[in-house]
Amino acid sequence: MPNPNQSNIPVSKGEREVLDLAKNHYQQEHGRCDWGGFLAGLAVGSLIGVGIVAAARAISNRERAWIVECPHCHGDVRVVASGRPPTAEVLECPYCARTFVVQYRTSTGT
Repeated sequence: MPNPNQSNIPVSKGEREVLDLAKNHYQQEHGRCDWGGFLAGLAVGSLIGVGIVAAARAISNRERAWIVECPHCHGDVRVVASGRPPTAEVLECPYCARTFVVQYRTSTGT
């Protein structure tokens, strides 16, 4: 065997014949099996799957921004939150320095 990490499995003559017949039948139906190509394809597919999961997590944890109007001076106040917004939040207007409460609505789309 060319690979020192591989070892022979002892099989009887009858088992060897059955294995060879099955191998020959498989190769006639599907061609020669290229395990290196198969494992490389599997590895690439796994990496793509990991990338998709990481992208989905990044999208769900990204920062979101909202513009709310100050009820006192009617200036636009930018609110930044990562993930889901809180139910309500006390903000201070950067223009008039007065505080006000913002209650966020949850979307109930179907």
